[in-house]
Amino acid sequence: MTSLVALGKPEKMSKSGMLLVRIQPTNLPKIGDKVVTRKMEHVGVVYDIIGPIISPYVLIKPDKVVYEDLYVVRGYGGNRKGSGKGSRKGSRKKGD
Repeated sequence: MTSLVALGKPEKMSKSGMLLVRIQPTNLPKIGDKVVTRKMEHVGVVYDIIGPIISPYVLIKPDKVVYEDLYVVRGYGGNRKGSGKGSRKGSRKKGD
């Protein structure tokens, strides 16, 4: 299951081509999170978080430039059998 977390509207575009969005400190995304529009159109990824702690900014590396409200996609892990390093299948070395 996925949910959308609001980031806000891009305020500027940097000289290097990054979108700059001011966010609330309570809605900090993770670097590498997927950024989309309300219609789930892919915009880019979170590249960096900069600025003061009380009013941070997110730098988004865009695939396309849009000036509308942006969101981060948050996925919630479900019941995934056998995923990750802790899975039993194939975790033993040969000869054990």
